[in-house]
Amino acid sequence: MFFPSSSTTGYRPTTPHAPAAPTPIYTPPPRPRYTPPPKPAKKTGCFSGCIGLVVVFTVLSVFVRGCESMYDSDGSDSGGTDDTTVAETCPDRIAAALPDGDGAGLVQAYRTKNKQITLCRTTSGSLYYYGEFSDGREKGIAMEAEETSDGYEARNGEYRYVIHDGVVTVYQSGTQIGEEDVTPEPSPS
Repeated sequence: MFFPSSSTTGYRPTTPHAPAAPTPIYTPPPRPRYTPPPKPAKKTGCFSGCIGLVVVFTVLSVFVRGCESMYDSDGSDSGGTDDTTVAETCPDRIAAALPDGDGAGLVQAYRTKNKQITLCRTTSGSLYYYGEFSDGREKGIAMEAEETSDGYEARNGEYRYVIHDGVVTVYQSGTQIGEEDVTPEPSPS
């Protein structure tokens, strides 16, 4: 091996040349996105607004007239036709079984598969539940009743009859002993 004798003479290593940087690849700038031209402002004219108001007022007036006739209870005949209704009367044989039943009005009537239930209100305002077998095999029984938030309830001693949501439920001393589906009876006899 050869070593140079001094730093002034002798071997000097040459630095290798760095390779030339490659020329950059040209990438074009991104294309601008297409945006459609703005739509012209919608024309709001007096005509379309007026038509809208006329339609709204017409609908409201029809609605108000309908509500007035629905709640008109003074018996006046404002529409030119006589559409007063007369409350149905309680069937005579049932009214005869009620205390002060003369002139009682029918409130509601129901049928089960083998029974008939009739609710009547006397002229003094008392509500009665009259229950009987549909085939008449036994005499029916009348008992005071009251209207509840979802139907009717009647009591006869330790028995309680509750009509609600399409069923009549029978209780004895607080224990349920029966339940039957009921259907409205349009014309009880």
